[in-house]
Amino acid sequence: MTTTTATSGTTSTTNTTSSSSSTPPNNASLGQSILSGLNAGAGLDTASLITNLTAAQKAGLETPITTKQATNTAQISAAGSLASDLSTFASSLNTLVTGGTLQSQPQSSKTDVMTVSAVSGTPLSNLGSSITVNQLAQSQSVKSAAFSGSQTFNTGTLMLTVGSGTPIEIDVTSGNNTLAGIATAINGSNAGVTAKVITGADGNATLVMTGKTGQAQAFTMSASDTGSGGQSLSSLAVGAAGGMTQTQGAQDASLTVDGVTIARSSNSFNDVIPGVQMTLTGVGSTALSSTPPTAAITQAVNDFVTAYNQLMGEINTATAAATSGGDAGPLRGNPAIRAMKSQLAQLTTTNLNSSGSVRTLAELGVKTAQDGTLSVDSATMQKMLTTYPSDVEAMFMTTQSSSDPSVLITNKPGAALSGVYTVTGITPAVSGNATGSINGVPMSASSWNLTAAQGNGADGLALQILSSASSSATITINQGLGGALQLLTDGLLQAKTGALASLQTSLTTQQKSLADALTKTDAQVTVYHDRLVHQFSTMNTLVSGYKATQSYLTQQINLWTKSTG
Repeated sequence: MTTTTATSGTTSTTNTTSSSSSTPPNNASLGQSILSGLNAGAGLDTASLITNLTAAQKAGLETPITTKQATNTAQISAAGSLASDLSTFASSLNTLVTGGTLQSQPQSSKTDVMTVSAVSGTPLSNLGSSITVNQLAQSQSVKSAAFSGSQTFNTGTLMLTVGSGTPIEIDVTSGNNTLAGIATAINGSNAGVTAKVITGADGNATLVMTGKTGQAQAFTMSASDTGSGGQSLSSLAVGAAGGMTQTQGAQDASLTVDGVTIARSSNSFNDVIPGVQMTLTGVGSTALSSTPPTAAITQAVNDFVTAYNQLMGEINTATAAATSGGDAGPLRGNPAIRAMKSQLAQLTTTNLNSSGSVRTLAELGVKTAQDGTLSVDSATMQKMLTTYPSDVEAMFMTTQSSSDPSVLITNKPGAALSGVYTVTGITPAVSGNATGSINGVPMSASSWNLTAAQGNGADGLALQILSSASSSATITINQGLGGALQLLTDGLLQAKTGALASLQTSLTTQQKSLADALTKTDAQVTVYHDRLVHQFSTMNTLVSGYKATQSYLTQQINLWTKSTG
């Protein structure tokens, strides 16, 4: 009988360690291998026995963990993909909305008189105005006499006054008493007047000063010499007795809108007709009109439906039931994904504007099939766009307003549900917290801030009550499709509280726990292997002793047999 030495057991330790990262063999084959070793006949191959026993132990401990790791990895990938797809879905729509292409666009009949553009987020429809531009706003401009490039000026002080403002003192010293130095000092005073030096063809230099547009931006500049030896600073004074010549006077723009004459200090403004940015380009008359964004909205709705169906397809794949030909989706039965799917399905029936004949996507012609996918009834949508263009347009705008400027809306645009809310019983936080109620239900109060009670129809509405607030105010909220989708996305992805974000955190924690468990099993397998090595080494030592005794006894028996023969 051949005995394997303890050295053989030590060698097997190295073999086991090197194979620990490989796929564990089948337990049945391991068992057969162990039985073969035990029935090896004349001797035991302890190295193979230790290897096979260790592999069997390793497989038994690690297989359940690695199976869970594979599931966890698939879940993390699926959850991350859905979170990314949801964010992309919301942000792409918001980009389209904030870009202004889904709202009526103003048009000017004469762009050489005035150009116009839409102010994002401000409703604009059925625009019709007649406008005459009487004069453009312009800035005051003055210039000095021409001086040689090396001309210096007396030291002293220049006092620059813009409109009715406080005079600004500009010091002229021996270090800046040239035209270039004085121009730099004027620009550095931040008075709203720009100075520059222009060199003519004859090589002589002229100081040019220009203010901002508007009558109120006219400026004067007085001078006072304290030194001598150079050109008097009075040659740079601006005013009746100054040495500077006015080349253009400051004036406001004047325009007549539907028979009413108004003035503006700039040639570009958006406070005359709500929702219209006007830029005056010349004197004359023009007519304003508006073009509804029918084509843009039609395209946006179809794009929304396509993106929605793609996202819903991703969700269905991740939550699919097992079939005879495949496993269940990695997020099958997950409550966070069920909540996400349910909230997405509610988008078609959510009121997107505060009032009107068309307030939901379903009313606009977006239909929901039994499998949860959406489709567009083009005939219905075109009818609504034609019959209720303003209502449809409002569905894609996120706006909020208060009838009282002292009742401020502080929630993020889109965070409150669409509606017109009357807040009554308003009192400022003069001696305690502010107060206010909606539909007779008191709002939650914290100092000057009020928050609508949950389930009162105004979920998400937050106000700040200033000391001059009236006792009641009307709050108008247009959540818009972009706002509704962003609110849903924020709720699902918000760190710590969002359902999808919490799922991702949980899966990541599980991933770490599984990795730790696998590390612990490796340590257990190592201990088991070392114990086998010790046990078989001890056995080999004992067997070796038995073999020596056997050999001695055999020898003695042979001697006895010969002597008696």
